[in-house]
Amino acid sequence: MSLIGPVGRRRPRARIAIGFLYLALCIGAITTLYPFALMISTGLKGPTDQADSRLVPAYLVDNHVLLNKYVDDKYAGDKFDIASSRTGGTASASDLERYRAFLMQLPPDRWLAGFKNAPNQVTGRLTLLYHDWLRKRYRSIDTLNRAYLEENVGFQTVNTPAELMDRADWKPALGSKWQEWIAFKQGLPAEFRVPIRSQWLWQKFLASKFKNQFTLVPQPIAGNAKTFEEIELPGESTRPLALWIEFVAHQPARFRSDPVEEQWERFIGASRAMPIGAANASDLWSRAGPIRREFATRNYGYVLDYILLNGRAVWNTIVFCLLAIMTQLTVNPLAAYALSRYPVRQSGKILIFLLATMAFPTEVAMIPSFLLLKDLGLLNTFAALVLPGAASGYMIFLLKGFFDSLPQELFEAGSIDGAPEATMMLRIAFPLSRPVFGYIALLAFMGAYGAFIYAYLVAQDQRIWTLMVWIYQLQSGGAPKAVVMAALTVAAVPTLVVFLCTQRVIMRGIVLPGER
Repeated sequence: MSLIGPVGRRRPRARIAIGFLYLALCIGAITTLYPFALMISTGLKGPTDQADSRLVPAYLVDNHVLLNKYVDDKYAGDKFDIASSRTGGTASASDLERYRAFLMQLPPDRWLAGFKNAPNQVTGRLTLLYHDWLRKRYRSIDTLNRAYLEENVGFQTVNTPAELMDRADWKPALGSKWQEWIAFKQGLPAEFRVPIRSQWLWQKFLASKFKNQFTLVPQPIAGNAKTFEEIELPGESTRPLALWIEFVAHQPARFRSDPVEEQWERFIGASRAMPIGAANASDLWSRAGPIRREFATRNYGYVLDYILLNGRAVWNTIVFCLLAIMTQLTVNPLAAYALSRYPVRQSGKILIFLLATMAFPTEVAMIPSFLLLKDLGLLNTFAALVLPGAASGYMIFLLKGFFDSLPQELFEAGSIDGAPEATMMLRIAFPLSRPVFGYIALLAFMGAYGAFIYAYLVAQDQRIWTLMVWIYQLQSGGAPKAVVMAALTVAAVPTLVVFLCTQRVIMRGIVLPGER
């Protein structure tokens, strides 16, 4: 029965009160949903915007932000390379086509592969393409490991070879992996190709020479530049001889005789800067939609790959949740039924003791539970995960109150008919308690599914790790914030689906005991 009758609802004061009540409920719902929405939004972001608190990532609606994010992704977040790539910001369509054709004919040792993983990233466009290429080539990870002499657990863990072709003393690790990397690299489109320019090498040399302090650069060398990335490559008549000799000595031999800039000028038959900035913008706007979707789904795709890579964790989580539900629906109802049907003088004290267990945080019992399980030899087993939580003081108290509210006439009739206590428990008490059992099953599912610290403590064998433990490892392993938020969002989906599908069970489990 509602507190306000149908007639009373029509009064202005009642309507105002009801309006304020609904307003408060809406505000409460918003404050509850906002953190979850922000978590979903952060999972759509990346290194450049994962720290902001916008619910809608800016790159989805702002083209300028999208361009900056695209360039940052192409140059792996290297601010020096990004600033140096601003050259050639405008170019005609024909010049862009000729520039792409020029990149496609460059030897693989004259350009670097773009879109590699940044130091604060775990995946990127180049890595995804590389893994897909390896899957088509080898089919199984065991075949790849034999060919590369590695011990990868999945294609997702294969790293791209390092490319330090701008260093004179660097030599690649020759072998099957490097040879096939060159084959993969030659198949990349022009969008992924970053030419190794002498101007860029000169800028990096000066930044290293003067310890990133631009004020130390002599004025004849700096010219009109304000930063190292703006310094132009000097001509033959303006080169500082001693500094240039030192610079040439630090270059790989292949860049000394025929720089990429000279190859470009011969290719187009004119003295013109390479349209790098214009090409980056053109590559983006030609595929803006797919690139936006790739940015939005990259973290979630990585998390799903991570879960599939550790697929045993999903099975472990399912088994753990089922065992937790079964044990708690067995132990707690039996204990509560015994306290309800066979009360003793100490029943009140027993209930107080059971409720007192709720006063201590779960972390307090972790170490004693660990030591006890160790003495019993149960570590790294599902028994270690399930048994310590098989009984709950709160659930026993809740069930006892529900059993006490059941009509005693039903049990008296059963006794007159000669039904044993077990039959009355299974045929009378438990069927009437289904709403509460459903509520308890949900609590058991939540506790088992969300456990990670205790699950990691008593089951340190990776074969027993649950999904939450693997997500915890992902977070502690240095994964960026956006990837962690994507992992938490994916992990929250099963709980959300269960709650949406069992709302009535939850309400009946909460309301019915009070109504009785």
